[in-house]
Amino acid sequence: MSSYLPQTTTPDLIERESLRLEAVTVCMGFDDMLDATLTANMPQLDTMIVVTSHEDRKTQSVARKHGALLAVTDLHRKNGRNFNKGAAINAGLNHFQFHGWRLHLDADIALPGNFRRLLFNHHALDRSCIYGADRVDVIGLKELEAARRSEQHQHGCILHPRLQRSVGARFVDMLHGYVPLGYFQLWHCTCQQPYPYSLGTAAHDDVMFATRWPEPQRRLLPGVFVHHLCARPPKWGENWDGRRQQPRLKD
Repeated sequence: MSSYLPQTTTPDLIERESLRLEAVTVCMGFDDMLDATLTANMPQLDTMIVVTSHEDRKTQSVARKHGALLAVTDLHRKNGRNFNKGAAINAGLNHFQFHGWRLHLDADIALPGNFRRLLFNHHALDRSCIYGADRVDVIGLKELEAARRSEQHQHGCILHPRLQRSVGARFVDMLHGYVPLGYFQLWHCTCQQPYPYSLGTAAHDDVMFATRWPEPQRRLLPGVFVHHLCARPPKWGENWDGRRQQPRLKD
């Protein structure tokens, strides 16, 4: 895997920043979701980068409210597309601050309250790999708050989401094997790759990105569930074209 690190980066610098964790998310028209997920995610991250459009002033305001780095761009319209998510993600990748671990999150994904501890203390991370995580739907803000208050581990070894909801589907097929989907993709800076440009939806660019890692280097984090925030039970494929179909959150 080729590296996109500048020549001035040294192994010593990478070791000093080995426990740094940064994230990037693209948010256009989901400012209510982002407000809730940034509340959950900011304490877990060293840097949070929010990519949005010039016209989405609500998302810009939410990012500033939480102290996230803001990348304002119209690259999601690149090549005449309605939603070229890969191009927008690339605009955010330029804003990473450290030489550690990097994470792409969807704007409606909330990390559990002990995520950082679980990631660095309970997983033997391989810098040559890309990681995914299982997700569980949470419907509304009250359910999200209840899920984040509940400890996912019991007796030190039993992991479950503590909600009466099934775990979301994984992408595993006959050709590629397991592929971490774009709602949660974690990799190390030494394996930095540009995100592929999409054909106008978010349905394939995340798969193309993850499969740049060979199958043995695509792994599932076994010790954590992330929360997928929804206003109502989601439908497969909704919002992929950049047009929001989920209603706005209610208190």
